[in-house]
Amino acid sequence: MILKKKEFPLPSIEKAEAGQLEWVTGLFFLLFLGILLCGTLQLDVFRASATYLEDALAASNLASAVIDVEEYGISHTILVKDPDEAYGIYLSALRGNLNLNEDWESSAGGLIGGRVRVLNYIIYNVIEDRVEIYHYDEEGRMSFSLGETGAVLSPGGKRIENTSIYSEVAYPVGGILGVEAVAHKSNLADIVANE
Repeated sequence: MILKKKEFPLPSIEKAEAGQLEWVTGLFFLLFLGILLCGTLQLDVFRASATYLEDALAASNLASAVIDVEEYGISHTILVKDPDEAYGIYLSALRGNLNLNEDWESSAGGLIGGRVRVLNYIIYNVIEDRVEIYHYDEEGRMSFSLGETGAVLSPGGKRIENTSIYSEVAYPVGGILGVEAVAHKSNLADIVANE
């Protein structure tokens, strides 16, 4: 008695393994391509966030650069007139430039994924051979120190030779697949008169 049917022969083992290998290879390349695309998209989100924040910091630093016009008229020395007033203008301008609410969070929910913190705000007033340094920390407390022109460096490592304003912020950046990172961005704005 023969129990095999001639219409349905058993598949060859060699052909089945070759087909499975092609499927596994194809799925591997598809998975690799998906991971590559996700990584590229995440990098683009970080890049866009950095550009957005850099522009906002530069604009806010320049907005807070309220110089003493009277002193400039007398001695042609550029000085930030009132550091406390400049810090207040900076905070207001930063909130406006980034479209932040009262809790310093993005109301639009775009590139910024949470609360923005101002880590440093520093005013460097250069007067001849000395530098007056007004430093505001994260809590808004001001400290004052003196340095020599050309010997003072900003936290970013740039030599201070002109009256300048430095600021640094930290903010969370949300990404794809629930990835979140804390980004730091800083900017130094020199205040120089064109003559």
